[in-house]
Amino acid sequence: MVNWPAVIKISGDAELIYVADQAEWEQHPDLHSADFSEADYLVDSVGDVYCLTIKTGKRVKPEGSGETRTLVEMLGLVKAHAAQTGACCVAKLYAPSIREAIDMVASVNQTQC
Repeated sequence: MVNWPAVIKISGDAELIYVADQAEWEQHPDLHSADFSEADYLVDSVGDVYCLTIKTGKRVKPEGSGETRTLVEMLGLVKAHAAQTGACCVAKLYAPSIREAIDMVASVNQTQC
């Protein structure tokens, strides 16, 4: 079961897609109906990684991969995302937990220097 919030990492792109909760996942057809590649994945707020290629009907069902991302790995993803959006002081970004690193994605999307 996904621990929300979460981010979707699209292969070959630094952009992260923030997903606040299950309701947003269910209500946003670009999320649950997309054709994700095998290299795309979702990371939840505890670092668990989910594959996004399993579909039930026409809806993507995040499937646990057994992999996890560490806080250091998540901060690297968030920093790359922030740099791509033009945020300043990217090197100074820090969060004490994976959940807070994921929450920074939403903040970066709303705030620019």
